[in-house]
Amino acid sequence: MEERLDMETYVCRDWKPRNEITTPLKGTPEYHNSGIIKAVTETGEKIQVGRITYESFENEEFQYIITPFWEMIDTLSARVFQGIPGIDMDLRLEHYYRVNYEPVFITERTPGRNREDLWELLESVGLDYYDRLEWLIRTDLRAAVDNLIVERARDEKKQFAVTERKQWVEVLEQCQYGDEILVESMKMVGVNSYECTRMLNRLMHYGVRLVVREEGVNMGVQEYKSMLPVLSAMARMDRESRRASQEVGIRRAKSEGVYRGRSRKETEEFQLEEVIKRFRKKEISLEETLQLTGFSRSTFYRRMKEKEERQGYRYE
Repeated sequence: MEERLDMETYVCRDWKPRNEITTPLKGTPEYHNSGIIKAVTETGEKIQVGRITYESFENEEFQYIITPFWEMIDTLSARVFQGIPGIDMDLRLEHYYRVNYEPVFITERTPGRNREDLWELLESVGLDYYDRLEWLIRTDLRAAVDNLIVERARDEKKQFAVTERKQWVEVLEQCQYGDEILVESMKMVGVNSYECTRMLNRLMHYGVRLVVREEGVNMGVQEYKSMLPVLSAMARMDRESRRASQEVGIRRAKSEGVYRGRSRKETEEFQLEEVIKRFRKKEISLEETLQLTGFSRSTFYRRMKEKEERQGYRYE
């Protein structure tokens, strides 16, 4: 095993299999299926942490391949991601193989062959054949052991062109690790340093490359990791500068006897209304909305429903 030079980027590619269970099968599989493993945060953001692939062969042999997205994983805190059950993350392998053996990740969250209600579970997701990975991809049921889910993967990488800010949410939902988003200007990413920082952080956690034509920007996960501390500091400086300017203006207005200001409640209601409008227009995601308001998901939806019923119309 080669020397580990950089824990943030190191991936072991020369590990030798120790037994038949970890020795990859060769040849062309008869059947192939893949899903993306995602860690779901408290705010509902789905961070892509790996791929799981199932392959079966004509001789009835099969294998599962788990491929961690190490670039992504190294940006996450232990609160968000605690590892993929059943594999030794300390080895930092490019691929983990389980040959003719159901990996723990699959057995702890999918129905086994001997379950009495097996076919009822398969039929509940529209399956008329036994494929544990496909069932996991289709089901809405969640394992109680962790915050990981699996959604369908595609084999090809895609490039998405974003021409309007309201497209961001829709495009991010379609993006997969390794995809690329193309925009004309950084203005599409955010209207200020704070919004830019938030969006770049999200792109980093999705493993999506950003290409900006006007400014000549081309950023992947490693570039995000290098730039985000600087951008975060700039956003903080901007907020402090605006706050200081506001305080100067308020003091001046008070000294001239013209300051009235809003009550705290009026200010909070006004800010909430603006956030709801932006959320309804899909300019910001649910995750960003919850961070801006400080609400839980249920509280935000309740407050939004209350305001819209009180106003008598839906914010557009």
